Amino acid sequence: MRAISALWLAMAVSASGVPGDPGETALRFLEKVRSRQLNLEPGGDTALAPQTSEPKRREIARRLSRMADDLGGDPLEVGAVHIDGGLAGVLVRKTDGFDPSHMQVFPIAVVKRGETWAAAPVPASFENTGFGYDEALRQRLAALQDWMLREQVLDLATLRDQSNERMRRNIEKALPAETLRTLDSQQAAGRFASACARRNLPEILALLGGLSATLPEDWPLRLKAAEAAVRAADPRRPWHLLMAENVLRVPVYHEEEDGEALVSIACLDPAGSGPQSATLQVEVIHLALAKTAEGFWRVDPPEDFLWDPGENEAPTDDDLDYDLADAFAGKLAGLDPPVPEPSARQAMEALLHRLQDGEFAAAVRLIHPSVEAGNHPYLRVARLWQFLRAPGAIHRAIPLSFQENGDRATAICQFFSARSPDRFDPRVLNFQKTAEGWLWIIKGGEATEAWARAEIKRLEETWQDRLLADCPVIENLADSGSPGEAEARAVVEAWLVATASGDVPAALRLTARLGMPDSKSAVLRNLGYEMTGSQHHSGPPAITGVHRGGVWTAVGVRSAPDGKAAFPLYPVVQTPAGPRILLEIDLFATKNRSREFLNKTALERLRHLPPATAAGLRELFLKYQAGIAEIPPP
Repeated sequence: MRAISALWLAMAVSASGVPGDPGETALRFLEKVRSRQLNLEPGGDTALAPQTSEPKRREIARRLSRMADDLGGDPLEVGAVHIDGGLAGVLVRKTDGFDPSHMQVFPIAVVKRGETWAAAPVPASFENTGFGYDEALRQRLAALQDWMLREQVLDLATLRDQSNERMRRNIEKALPAETLRTLDSQQAAGRFASACARRNLPEILALLGGLSATLPEDWPLRLKAAEAAVRAADPRRPWHLLMAENVLRVPVYHEEEDGEALVSIACLDPAGSGPQSATLQVEVIHLALAKTAEGFWRVDPPEDFLWDPGENEAPTDDDLDYDLADAFAGKLAGLDPPVPEPSARQAMEALLHRLQDGEFAAAVRLIHPSVEAGNHPYLRVARLWQFLRAPGAIHRAIPLSFQENGDRATAICQFFSARSPDRFDPRVLNFQKTAEGWLWIIKGGEATEAWARAEIKRLEETWQDRLLADCPVIENLADSGSPGEAEARAVVEAWLVATASGDVPAALRLTARLGMPDSKSAVLRNLGYEMTGSQHHSGPPAITGVHRGGVWTAVGVRSAPDGKAAFPLYPVVQTPAGPRILLEIDLFATKNRSREFLNKTALERLRHLPPATAAGLRELFLKYQAGIAEIPPP
């Protein structure tokens, strides 16, 4: 029987390059199943018979959906193929993973219609393909189905028997044994940390003992833990500390004696840890290493690396080595020295840009190292990073005041939050001039701190004016004329981009406001609503039309917050600075009474303008609302 199987496998290899052969057809079928793009209609991507009932199609679709989950993302390869005239059975293997328990063999029935092969919709079966069932055909179909099920079991057993050899070949491609043998214990630990940061699974496995003639006793645990960490979007700790993109990692300790070694790595994760990432601290990972009989240094990770994610709680080490954590700042400054900026203002701009949009390591290079301050400057910058990068939130640091005095400088920034856009949240950033240039320092001098306290007191009354410096005040629109259609469309398109990206200054530069006492707060609140809502759109908003009348050019938009259609209308007015959105007049086409009340309240804000001007926008809005057929019911 094995000789016959080998003959069928040889047939598969020789036929694999023929377009439209059974093996290629089976692969194409499974790729479409995996991507959930399979057309299951008769005449589609399978040999489904037209007379197949609808309940049966739904049952087949459910089975194929479960198969898509099993297929995962690993590459597929054709195994044995058995062809019997216009019928064929194909074994497709999933073997790319290193864990034998993840290997699978999928049996696929294939039929020939004219010159074209098509996969049967039910794996390992010719069911629902429309064949007539005379006795001779029944026997042929049964024989092929028996072959697929039998060979599936045998082929999977063979694959798993060969898994160690296959694994070793794949590992050696990433890190040859000769190269591994040249690494000392420090280099091996560093290579392991680097492989984790690059999520290079073969290299990680090489350093965990995968190239040893005798694998470690806990190899299944090591393999499972490493593979799960590499596959995870955000692996659990302590893997997270070695794999997450913006974690700073610094080796702080090394000892070696009699074929054993210990390397400790201090890590600072700006995302924090614990509930809601509330804790910011330097965490230390200890990696034990042992010299193997082959002359390799093997990493023997602590138990918390190997903990099964299915358990309720990971083991923890309560003996935090504070001395090693405290060495973080000094070691980091030696390994990655600070890079000053030529001027204090450039240092401020660079720091804010890196905290907002750059890499954490780049932001840290602007920190002035201080033996007295220890880790505190790094933790302070990490806290700023954490606020500005909070998941699901829109936060921005916007400079309000800046003063330079000798070798010291101070910036006061509003830390804007889309959830509390009209709340004053000032933060002070201090800078010091060194021989090479300007760096951020955790604490300013006496004079700069006194200036900052007095300036914050003044800003309590004026910060909104500074934030809205590019948002012109509308006094009278009677002689302004309405913006052109193309201009208004361009302003709203730029607004949608700015709000979706959270660019507060860019968004405010596209707005105008009324001169009412609460206009500044109203503009900021509506900006916050727009930015927060943009995070929940199921697709990009689209302009539906431009409506002009009197001094108004109103732009209608269709958006889908939380998957529900919404129809805002943006009033655009002409100002000395060009066309701007009058943001505090927020209007939505609706059948909802609460929203109708809000629309009415918004339009009443125009009461200080000439009556005809206010009536003009009201008429445009009513026409806009009447022209939308798909307004959701209340």
